[in-house]
Amino acid sequence: MFLSSSEGRVAEWLGAVSAWGALLVGALSALGCGGGPHYVRAPAPLPPDPVEVVAPAPEPTAIYIIVNQPEGTAAPEIVTQDESDWIPREFPAENPFQRSRTWVGDYDCVQGNTGLALRIVDVRGRVVRAVFDFQHVPSGAAGSYLISGTYEPETRRVRFDPSRWIVQPEDYVMVSMEGEIATDGSLFAGKITFPGCGAFHLKPTR
Repeated sequence: MFLSSSEGRVAEWLGAVSAWGALLVGALSALGCGGGPHYVRAPAPLPPDPVEVVAPAPEPTAIYIIVNQPEGTAAPEIVTQDESDWIPREFPAENPFQRSRTWVGDYDCVQGNTGLALRIVDVRGRVVRAVFDFQHVPSGAAGSYLISGTYEPETRRVRFDPSRWIVQPEDYVMVSMEGEIATDGSLFAGKITFPGCGAFHLKPTR
């Protein structure tokens, strides 16, 4: 077949394009970009979710109480109790001799009715120390001595026993006394525990 010069140039151009196309397809096939299957690398696995750490509940706080004991005995006993139980259920009853320091009145004894002032010297818990200060007006005799006793809050009673003279008039002896304090604290009454003696009545001074 005879081709003109222009047709020949077109045929050469088409041939060149075909050759370049073949080379391009071959190159892409070599690089994995052809029409065959493609392989994609799987992404790295995600890290596991963090594990929540729960702190253990705190143990109850204990209070340690050392109980005193006389010298020379075994080691102190250690007592434990829960912190929520340290508050006492009731407070110790008040000692009325702590509030009223002087009680004034009289008592009956062998010499007759005698004026009495009970002057509180010291109060330590339930233990009370006082001065028994008396005066017998008809004879002019007067004296005083130390006494001590233990107040019992359950019964509101106390017994005072003498210890030593401060001022001793002639022919007088020290005597004990025991009685009860009124619930409102307005009266301390009882008896003198000595043969020939009787009742006493004392009121607190304000």
